[in-house]
Amino acid sequence: MPTTTINKLGHRMGARGGRTRMALMNACSALLRERHFGAVRTVDVALTAGVSPASFYTYFSAVEDVVLALCEAATKDCNALARHFQGDLAGERALVAARAYIDDALAMWRTHGHALRIEHMLADQGHAAFADSRIRRLRRLHLALERRIAEARVGGRQPEGLDPRLASYQVANMVESMADGFDLLLRADTAEAILDTTAHMVVRLTTGR
Repeated sequence: MPTTTINKLGHRMGARGGRTRMALMNACSALLRERHFGAVRTVDVALTAGVSPASFYTYFSAVEDVVLALCEAATKDCNALARHFQGDLAGERALVAARAYIDDALAMWRTHGHALRIEHMLADQGHAAFADSRIRRLRRLHLALERRIAEARVGGRQPEGLDPRLASYQVANMVESMADGFDLLLRADTAEAILDTTAHMVVRLTTGR
């Protein structure tokens, strides 16, 4: 997780300040698992963290700022997803790599999904900070997917009209959508069927096989 050393007042934080900031993030995370985003107030976050409401504004301007920090904390796990597309994807290795990617994406979503849903919502509503957060969070994965899709197009396994950069976004979005709606999908099928089907789709879109 990136370390923030300056608070909202422009003062350098010591260990105690860092702990208070983290307590506020943990409190907000817990509340977002229980309530709709619009029902979480700054005073709720402060009281849950065990600090005064006034202290909240030493570290964050609004609940949205805490959510941005939570999304930033998810970036490390998102960056790790790119590794699944950096090795040899010949033959059955592609399906193994795709399934590992999906398993890790689902685990990441289980951990961070309560914040990432808000990131998606506010980015789609035109909030620049959350759009930028989403771009940063997925950049390494997008680049890894884009390289694989471009290789497949050069090898004649993808049509000329398919743009690798745009296709990389679609692959990542598809997998995040699956992870977000996984519990709902379980009403219609088994976990293995959902994960395996998504893996086959990822292989087809990234390698053309």
